[in-house]
Amino acid sequence: MSRNTAADVIKNGQLRRDDGALIEKPSYRVREGDLFLMRRKKLREAPTDDIQIPVIYEDEDVLVVNKPGGLVVHPTASAYHRTLIRILRERRPDHYLTLSHRLDKETSGLMFLARNLESDTAIKEDFARRRISKAYLAIVIGRVDADEFVIDQPMRAMSDSVSSCMMEVGGEGAVPAVTEVTVISRGKQSTLVEARPKTGRQHQIRVHLATVGHPIIGDKLYLGGEDFFLRSLGGRMPDEDLIGAIGHWRQALHAWRVSVTHPRSKERLTVHAPLPSDLLKLCDQFGLSVPATANQNGDST
Repeated sequence: MSRNTAADVIKNGQLRRDDGALIEKPSYRVREGDLFLMRRKKLREAPTDDIQIPVIYEDEDVLVVNKPGGLVVHPTASAYHRTLIRILRERRPDHYLTLSHRLDKETSGLMFLARNLESDTAIKEDFARRRISKAYLAIVIGRVDADEFVIDQPMRAMSDSVSSCMMEVGGEGAVPAVTEVTVISRGKQSTLVEARPKTGRQHQIRVHLATVGHPIIGDKLYLGGEDFFLRSLGGRMPDEDLIGAIGHWRQALHAWRVSVTHPRSKERLTVHAPLPSDLLKLCDQFGLSVPATANQNGDST
């Protein structure tokens, strides 16, 4: 939870030490041996049987899965069991599984999990030091003219963001952000592009593509706008309204290729995740050709 939410929990009298003492101030200094009990409204979640998580690659050190769009990676205040890590651990109770990185809830595609501590340390260090090559497929608004180009636009968190999560390019405190873009296929009103982030800023691909006039279809925040995004939270907006306004129920962004150094063999491991059915249908709708390695049937279309 956020710092503000944690502070509210304490101020509302929902946190006690196990000896019964009420914690009344967020500034309370935690001491070694402290155990706390927190009262929260119980989450009511649907069973997870309907969630399919295809395995792309697996060995004794690494598990790579194709995360569905709309699935949260880590437990949050609004989802616990219906999260990627909880589902995998419940289905593999005897396995060591730790996520090596993250994806936005609505973004589908490749997720790496370590199956032992040594692999966890090695892969996370490679992600932190930008030794891992990542490529995403995105369906964007409009026909992109250039076949290849680089978006070099520093980014920062928007200071007056109502949602506290919106990013923007430029301004004081902006940090370097670079994305390479290659056109895969053009339709009359949209384009399928491959985006390769060279830095790892929050929402980088989404912001960069919107900045050059080609926001991602279905992006509630950078296509719909912040007011639209806030109105859509918590499933309050029907899919028909989302599709009518921004073209799809989720952002059409998919992590489709990742290349890493295997933590044990030290050889290069490259994996591909085929596009999920909702994005394949969107490509078909817009007349966009899909690479064979991104097609669930293995054929280019």
